[in-house]
Amino acid sequence: MRRKINRRELLGAAAAGIAGLAAAGATRTNAMATKKKLEPGKKLFLLRYDTEWNNARQMAGFLEKVVAVHRQEQIPATFFCKGAALDAREREFRAFYKEVKDDPLFDIQDHSYSHIGLGYERGSDIETLRADYEKSFATHERIFGVRPIGISRCGTSGKDGPRLSGFDATEKSRAELDMVASLGVKMINSFLTGIDGRKVFINYGKIGHPDIMGFVSGYSDTIWMLKLKYGEAMEYVFEKIKSGAARNEHMPLMLHDWVAWTRAPDKELTHVKTIVDLARKLGYELVTHIACLKNKALWA
Repeated sequence: MRRKINRRELLGAAAAGIAGLAAAGATRTNAMATKKKLEPGKKLFLLRYDTEWNNARQMAGFLEKVVAVHRQEQIPATFFCKGAALDAREREFRAFYKEVKDDPLFDIQDHSYSHIGLGYERGSDIETLRADYEKSFATHERIFGVRPIGISRCGTSGKDGPRLSGFDATEKSRAELDMVASLGVKMINSFLTGIDGRKVFINYGKIGHPDIMGFVSGYSDTIWMLKLKYGEAMEYVFEKIKSGAARNEHMPLMLHDWVAWTRAPDKELTHVKTIVDLARKLGYELVTHIACLKNKALWA
């Protein structure tokens, strides 16, 4: 049973919200500040949502709340959208895109159509993978009018066997990267042998794709929010952020729409605001993935 947020936490969240409103001011104007170039040597905090839940009823209100909270608190985030979820929740996603398309706080990319896996020992064949991603990209174009250029890899809960050490591990995994490159992908998780993908931005020049950025990825809420009591989950994340800051490392945080909305103790995204407050206090610069792609000094 999850611990309920106590009165002190609620008051703290409310105070933070009020402070955020005061600081936000004219939201659209302040949001444009995120277009500035990233500071060299700055440790970056990449918050992302893998938006993959198909049940529109269960997710009702999520996207509206995300827009309100991220604008109020000025939180940049990338939304890696699964094609099947876009189809299942088309009305909500159309409204979401209409609202955020010109706001640099929000970056929309892809998460396959069916949650298919790249980089596994017994993964799907190349043509099956291609068809899945082509279908997802076509769904993005139909609903948003824009083709994605970024992918976040999907977990497959063991059905495809162990995860490989990187796209360079086998001839098949190299072909997988070649395939997504042929679709116009310019950024995907850092995934090379010997590289800690939670900490290091890379390019894929080693295997023929110097124009593709590998971004830091890790610390999924399916590990902490889904499996731990709320207080323990937050302590886990706080420890990871603090230790990363102490080592001056970049910090990725992987959220999922269904976990953030159905497994958190409230529907105010209080845990997101609390995490971001700590990251900022520790000197992290919050950025979207597309902002990192544009900063070639970071990865090229």
